[in-house]
This record gives sequence, structure tokens and C-alpha cells, in this order.
Amino acid sequence: MSNISSQSNRVDRIISDRSPFELVEAYRNLRTNIYFSIPGKELCKKIIFTSSMPTEGKTTTSVNLAVTFAQTDNRVLLVDCDLRKPRINKFLKIREKTGLSSYLCGQASIEEVVVKTKYNNLFVMVAGIIPPNPSELIGGKEMVELVAELEKRFDYIIFDTPPLDTVSDALVLVPLCDGVVIVAKHNVSTHPYLQKTIKKLEFANAKILGLILNGFNEKKKYSYYKYEYKFKNDFINKKEKWW
Repeated sequence: MSNISSQSNRVDRIISDRSPFELVEAYRNLRTNIYFSIPGKELCKKIIFTSSMPTEGKTTTSVNLAVTFAQTDNRVLLVDCDLRKPRINKFLKIREKTGLSSYLCGQASIEEVVVKTKYNNLFVMVAGIIPPNPSELIGGKEMVELVAELEKRFDYIIFDTPPLDTVSDALVLVPLCDGVVIVAKHNVSTHPYLQKTIKKLEFANAKILGLILNGFNEKKKYSYYKYEYKFKNDFINKKEKWW
């Protein structure tokens, strides 16, 4: 996986034509790496994004990768599966309150919870009203039925899930998806927490597609880009510490 550098403008975190070339290219490289991590699959590709702890840039990364996948003329759906602290609606400035929890509770149809965004080919399902039983909703048969229907309509489905340090919502989605991408942040993520995250995913028989290092030092990116890339792959394969 590629590195993602820190963005100077914290207000607008979604890539655009005004974004630095290096940042846009990093997301394109990530898109390519994820595409080739799921070989031989012509049907809908379903990918979970998670992290070890909050504030590691997971939602920023999942939103921008959804935008990047949509730029290839693929129909992409971004689903906010964080039914505790949803953020995708804020990123995309969506005021719609009806979302995933509404469908899972039987209060709305798929057509009512899938929203077209201003980006071509990109659709979003916000979390909806925060329920008292997030894990039960995510792990219920309604979620299985929902994913089965959605994969008929989209080429890619990206699930933004809560960090694995506190809740296991991402794990119950593992059987429904093709793989998991872990997002970590330079100088924030810790090796013990990341190791626990990988062990939890392995216990759930998840296919770990890769690890994204977010927020690394912009000034040093040219000097150690390949170094970071190499050791991230080694960490996934050998469970070694990489910083």
C-alpha cells in the first residue's frame, strides 16, 4: 500500500482538482493496489476499512478512495457502518437522517437510504439515527440481505467501520466482504494496538488486503517512501514491527 501525506487544509479533506498532485496520485496508487489484491473477481468488490484507534484517518481515507474508485466509471457505494460515531455525513455534507440503521430496523427501503452524491458514480448510505444496539443490527440477517441486494447494483462497496480497539462491528462484516484494509497514522498508531487489530482480523478469518500509513511527514516522503512501503508489507506478512 502507498503512504498518504498529511493535508494542509483540515477543513476540506476530500480530494479535488485543487489537491496536490502527490496526494491524488497516492490515492490512485492505493486504488490500483486494492484492485489487484482481489484478483479474478468480476462481480461487486466489497471492502472493509477499519483502524486500531480513533483519529487515524480511516474515514478520510475511505471517503477519498471511494471518490477515486468512482472516477474509473465504476458505480461505488460508500456505507457508514459506524453506528456509534458516524462521520461520513459530515464529510460529504449530507443532511439526510435516514440511513443504514433505518433500513436495518425496517423503517426505510434501499431506495430511501442510498443517496447520490455530487461526485459522478458515487453513492452513499449514511449511518442514520444512532441506535441502542449497533452490534446486533450490523450482525443481523437484515445486513446479510442488504449486502446481497447492494452487490447487484454496485461495482464497489466500501464499508467504513469503527476502530477495533473498542468494538468488533467490523469483524461481523468479514464473512460478507472480500477483504479488509487497515488504516494507521504515523506517530499516532502504536504497535501493540495494531498487532491486536491484526490478530482480531485473523481470528475472524479476514483477508487483510493491506495497511495504509496515513499522515506521514510531507518533508521526508521522498527520502523514505520506499522504506515505509517495504516494511509495511513485511509487517503484514511476518508480523514484525515497522516503526
